[in-house]
Amino acid sequence: MRPNRRRRGCAPGGVCFGVRVPALYILVAIGLSGCAPAADPARPPDLVVVSLDTLRADRLGAYGNRDGLTPSLDRFASEAVLFEHAYTQATNTGPAHASLFTSRYASEQDAGVRKPAIAPETKTLAEVLDAYGWDTAAFVGGGDLAPEMGIGRGFGTWSSKVDFGSLWHTTPLALSWLDQRPAGAAPSLLFVHGYDVHMPYLKPTPFGYTRADKDAVGPGQDAVRSTTERMLDGWFHGGMSGLMHAETSEVRPRSPDARARTLAVARTDRVPPREAAATDLALVRGVYDGSVTYADAMFGLLMAGLQDRGVLDRSVVVVLSDHGEQLGEDGVFHHSWGVSDAEAHVVLMVRLPGGAEGGRRVTGQVGLIDVMPTLLELVGAAPPARIHGQSFAAGLRGEPFAGRPVAWTQGGRDFMLLGARTPAGRLVYSGMPARSPVAAELVETAALPGPSFTAHGSLDAAAQGALRGEMAPWLRTLSPAPAQQDDATLPDALRASLRAHGYWDVQP
Repeated sequence: MRPNRRRRGCAPGGVCFGVRVPALYILVAIGLSGCAPAADPARPPDLVVVSLDTLRADRLGAYGNRDGLTPSLDRFASEAVLFEHAYTQATNTGPAHASLFTSRYASEQDAGVRKPAIAPETKTLAEVLDAYGWDTAAFVGGGDLAPEMGIGRGFGTWSSKVDFGSLWHTTPLALSWLDQRPAGAAPSLLFVHGYDVHMPYLKPTPFGYTRADKDAVGPGQDAVRSTTERMLDGWFHGGMSGLMHAETSEVRPRSPDARARTLAVARTDRVPPREAAATDLALVRGVYDGSVTYADAMFGLLMAGLQDRGVLDRSVVVVLSDHGEQLGEDGVFHHSWGVSDAEAHVVLMVRLPGGAEGGRRVTGQVGLIDVMPTLLELVGAAPPARIHGQSFAAGLRGEPFAGRPVAWTQGGRDFMLLGARTPAGRLVYSGMPARSPVAAELVETAALPGPSFTAHGSLDAAAQGALRGEMAPWLRTLSPAPAQQDDATLPDALRASLRAHGYWDVQP
């Protein structure tokens, strides 16, 4: 039976707004943590989810970086539970957030190349909480999360005021929404997102060149001011035809043969490519790091706003990145090209009310796909059927938690890349879209080793064979994806903005 959305009272047994409150929050409410203010133990905590687009986990001090790029995020980590081995399920913004909000894999969504809408029969986190009487609002940076993309289904408010905007743009709107909520309002889910680290990497002074030489001369400067996807295999391409060829024509765009074909096509472009020196590559990486510090500063403003309003200590606050970014590891400076750790390893930290369990580190593998069932468990709401995520609430409580033996990530055009990550390394399959009805059969019959498989880390032959043996059954667990949509319905301005930010597969 559908929970009563009009109900605002609490029944015996800790049920409020149709939600049973877990014992963890009753303990926090009565002061077990020594930090939390007195609170109504019958009321579930509010939920705040912050997505820092394109942020590599290895840039945070909390994840081992020693360059001092992220003081605000590192302070947050000291008050949160940090997941050391968290992986995205897709290495592009739209599909990654679709998996975050549905606990289903990217290839199961109504995910055309530029239309990553959520499949109609799928229930989202916001829809589930709405059924329990929650208020839901999201303030996002447009682009792949623009309203036309369909990722915000179920949210009462889905605001996108600036295309490819920063937390600088979305934080004031989120805080204003909080300020307008009446006393005694229903529990809330607030989602805040920003493209603070996304290309173009160059951010406002003083952040842009804090880690790079602003007076350097060369194609690196052109890359950081426009789109770094123009950097390919040590060359900067002023024209786009070669890169469009790589993204739309090659089954395995990073294979040796594909690289040779791509560069050959690029060299025929009307704008000849320029070779990038080591100083250019260092400049691009340094400016990316400057964008990380910019994102950290904007994140600090958001946290200060939540703290000033008393929201921080009464909420479960999840901070994550939707995917990382290649910084030349495979010859590119971008994402969606691969499923390596550079793109797939993401930030995931959860601050419990009052900072309970703060500083705990969890080593078991998890995925962004696990966030939805975890949050629903924490507030006592039932998850929808046919989700793939597994709650990691036990890890938050400090209980034994093994995590996922395999974390799955999809990437590339039409999700032709499938990465299976274990603690020992990753096996990557490429060459067939995951939604193909014969994908599983091809995985089973492709030669190992061979052009369809690449291994990373310390996977020996036996481990590679075992992972291949898991890929086909996993593919068969996925629901068939609805028919793909094209981008014909996107507004011209949004389509142009997507192309300007490196999404060359958007039709002109």
